[in-house]
Amino acid sequence: MQAVVFTAPEHVAVCQVPDPAPAADEVIIRVAVCGICGTDLHIFRNEYGSTFPLTPGHEFAGEVVAVGAAVSEPSIGTRVAVDPNLSCGACENCRRMQFHHCVRWQGVGVTRPGGFAEYVAVPARACYPLPDGLSDAQAAFIEPLSCVIHALRRVRLPPGEDVLLLGGGPIGLLLAQGLARAGASRVVIVERQPERLALARSFHLGDVVAAGPDQDGILHTLAPRGFGLVVDATGQPAVIERAPGHVRPGGSFMQFGVAPMGAMVRWEPYDIFRRELTILGTFALCYTFGPAIDWLARGVVETAPLISDTLPLAGFADAFARFGRGETLKVHVRP
Repeated sequence: MQAVVFTAPEHVAVCQVPDPAPAADEVIIRVAVCGICGTDLHIFRNEYGSTFPLTPGHEFAGEVVAVGAAVSEPSIGTRVAVDPNLSCGACENCRRMQFHHCVRWQGVGVTRPGGFAEYVAVPARACYPLPDGLSDAQAAFIEPLSCVIHALRRVRLPPGEDVLLLGGGPIGLLLAQGLARAGASRVVIVERQPERLALARSFHLGDVVAAGPDQDGILHTLAPRGFGLVVDATGQPAVIERAPGHVRPGGSFMQFGVAPMGAMVRWEPYDIFRRELTILGTFALCYTFGPAIDWLARGVVETAPLISDTLPLAGFADAFARFGRGETLKVHVRP
């Protein structure tokens, strides 16, 4: 079969690899669509702890075409999305219902072959059957939307909160919609790319501010005492370092974007102490695939405007490079 392979850090190829065979507890999925994610860039740059060679891809859906000897569900022909976070179910963290912190954690497309391929083998327990009315393109948003819902559960947003979101990429705009649905009075979005700025405005969630030398003055005018919640969705250390300065006393900062491993920022502990700031992290997802499917099936969030490119495997390398330069929104690959 054809698959994308990160052969080494910062090296990508589309090449022929052996077809996967299912273990007893696994199924084989014919991939319908797989989305490019910022995490794929971190993996590619060797900033995420993966090993090479690796077939990436963790935002995908498709059809079950083969099952292992011990699998009763899902059956062949079932359309499914796959939770790429694989836990042991037995360690201390799993028993605390924190499977995303499993000490034996594995990730489809992160530590084992993923969805940028014609076929992929996954544990049957990671599969979620899809409602008939949910398109393949929508289904490829289940994983990122699951991360958004997990973040909303982490922050416990008070109704009517004033929110600042730093970063208006595809996942940022998905999060912005989630924050609005969760009760934010407005979501002010800061973004640099002109196309993303225009798209952010089209959602009418709050003011949209162009990143640059004037942004701090504009933000101060919009919220003179600061925002109750500030969220970073860029993963850029320079942005993260300045983010707590926009939080009002007693407010919260949440790190949602993925920063490179080893990156450092400087914050003044006295400032966090004096203004009673809450600092939150949110990693991946945890039992939020079901709610994400429900939101998508019921049209709670819009995903179609977030897709800028849909292409076959052969176009991956060029599209991945453009994604890395911020020239696209969500890119969907259809193997």
